Amino acid sequence: MKKTAILLGAAFVPFAAMAAPTNHEGPSYTYVQGDYIPYGKIDGTSADYDGFGLEGSAAIVPHVYVKGRYDRLDVDNSRTDIDRGSLGVGLNDFYDYGGAEGTGLGYYGQVSYERLQFDDVVGSADTSATGYGIDAGLRWMVDPAVEINPNIGYVDYGRNSGDGVDLGKADGMRYSLRTVGYLTDNLALSAEYAKTDYDLSAADLDFGNEVRVGARYSF
Repeated sequence: MKKTAILLGAAFVPFAAMAAPTNHEGPSYTYVQGDYIPYGKIDGTSADYDGFGLEGSAAIVPHVYVKGRYDRLDVDNSRTDIDRGSLGVGLNDFYDYGGAEGTGLGYYGQVSYERLQFDDVVGSADTSATGYGIDAGLRWMVDPAVEINPNIGYVDYGRNSGDGVDLGKADGMRYSLRTVGYLTDNLALSAEYAKTDYDLSAADLDFGNEVRVGARYSF
């Protein structure tokens, strides 16, 4: 499955780059967004968590963008906090399939630098890992005011260790489905469901059933 995910991401990026541009610009890749995470579960420990997230994207030139994301998660009934960070560059395009004005199918591929940190995970020990991610997804404008955004990716954080504690290597698949409702050309609200299938050595480190709600401002 790992090889399949890598090949998927690698194949999708040049496809997005070479696709013929259309007259319709599609959804903006320049925006800032804040998320509230009311619920998630770490399946390996059965612990629940909540938190917040920040996301920003900027179109550099047509069909090329950079994107950053940061999440701060608070594990319930525990001193442990989790930081997840990502900084990537991607290629995108938009296909106007001849539907109503403002509708069409956007698609993208992205590679990213990834960081995962646990604070106070064992006593007062902090552990962290850095690696890479590969993602591909759709930005389907089913209506000028409604976007459906499925995403699939693979991430390899490398070895998660620090302060004399070694949690092992963390890698695996991630999936998400986000719906964005545009109130105006600039302002939107979103709802997202996400889960991961990460292996942390012999342990299961799945961020499962994560629910996010957010507000976005596009430029």
